[in-house]
Amino acid sequence: MILTFEIITFVLTGVLIYHSLRVRGTVFTVLFFVTGAILGVLRENIVARLTGLYAYNPDVFTLWVGAAPAILMVFWSFSVYISLTLSERLVHGDFLNGRRTIPIILLSMAFMGAYAASNEAMASVYPMVLWKFVPDVAVWGGAPLMVVFGYAGLAALMLIGVYGIQRRRWRGWVKVLVGALSTLIIIPLHLAWIALVRAVIGLFV
Repeated sequence: MILTFEIITFVLTGVLIYHSLRVRGTVFTVLFFVTGAILGVLRENIVARLTGLYAYNPDVFTLWVGAAPAILMVFWSFSVYISLTLSERLVHGDFLNGRRTIPIILLSMAFMGAYAASNEAMASVYPMVLWKFVPDVAVWGGAPLMVVFGYAGLAALMLIGVYGIQRRRWRGWVKVLVGALSTLIIIPLHLAWIALVRAVIGLFV
């Protein structure tokens, strides 16, 4: 069943890539989805191996890249792209050309937070994710409340990074390279954000 889910997710990501190529152009599409792929695989390997947050259930996923399920090559770009596109429509903005960028990013964060509540609950119950700590506050399914803010924060960091890079007057391959390297900044910033969220939640429970 999970293999089918993995295959469907990769196929649907292909649909999103096609949409982005038609609507946003080649450079943005490669920048966005390559950055998302590297961010997903690198971040999740770091978290799974080096932190006390969580690991992925080895009995569930079929395809792996190190300690991260291969599906994470597309997970963040898949979910952030959908949130971005819906947000653009709702606020009548244009992310590529810098029209109503802040409302687009804020609304994308809200969409990602809402998605986190349901997705992480399912992942915890199945279980796809094995939490290494007992959360102070959990959403349904036992997933920590911090995941809501975690998804939102990563969406913001990724979108801000991609936006800043794609606005530069660089060659396409330079933008993609800088996008790939930007993950080395996004990941520690996101882990710091998660630590801050956990600390703030801990103040109220």
